Amino acid sequence: EMIMHKVGKWFMIIGIAGVLSLLFIEWSRWNLIPLSEKIKLTVLSQNYHEFQTEFIEGVIATVSIFTLFAAPSLVRWDSRSAINVTLLLFAIVIDAAAIISVIAKGEIFENYVLVIVLSMCIYVKNVLEMIQKLYHWITTGSEENHYDTVKMTFIWTIIAFIIGKIW
Repeated sequence: EMIMHKVGKWFMIIGIAGVLSLLFIEWSRWNLIPLSEKIKLTVLSQNYHEFQTEFIEGVIATVSIFTLFAAPSLVRWDSRSAINVTLLLFAIVIDAAAIISVIAKGEIFENYVLVIVLSMCIYVKNVLEMIQKLYHWITTGSEENHYDTVKMTFIWTIIAFIIGKIW
């Protein structure tokens, strides 16, 4: 039964990661290929100041993603947490390298697709573990009220804030 639970969990991770990978690859076609052409034109004109703020925004986004995903693992540090943080760092580094190579080549290639699928599996695994830790955090030991409503309200407020900032 435990083996089937782990197999089912990995099927879910691979399925969600596959869908997210397809979405990210399509986003890459729409955004990274035109960015590659824009950078080539910028190099020819030697007008580099346009990309300084975009680079800073990219660094901020990368650090924010890492800290958001790594935070639950850092709360209770053990060997599993060390593996999660290492995998997360690995995923971010290979994603950055893959994105830079797509921008440099100006096309989507097979290795990029494989890197995106692998990194999405790592991200989805971390998100599922984060959700599991949140679930354990909001549950109470009492019989009449199984969930702490204050903690649930706090989580919903954060989700609403993030969704509000995105749209």
